[in-house]
Amino acid sequence: MASPYIASIGNCGKGAVSGPDMMTWDVGLFPSVVIGEHVKIQLRGEFFNVLNRANFSDPTTTLSSGGFGSITGAADPRIGQVALKILF
Repeated sequence: MASPYIASIGNCGKGAVSGPDMMTWDVGLFPSVVIGEHVKIQLRGEFFNVLNRANFSDPTTTLSSGGFGSITGAADPRIGQVALKILF
């Protein structure tokens, strides 16, 4: 495959090169406790990419690049956050 001339349009359509698929499972837990008549406390736990699956980036698509076709990055790993919410 040859590179097109500089400042010319190539013949490869949009989306011709695609990377690996991306899949994440996000989970949230929100137990609540009522205190009195007007106050409720909610403990929130949210977890993103809970299965810790590697989601790789798209390959390099620049023909003149030394790393053409290589995948050099990945999305975030498993992330968790916990919060305490007071509703009154």
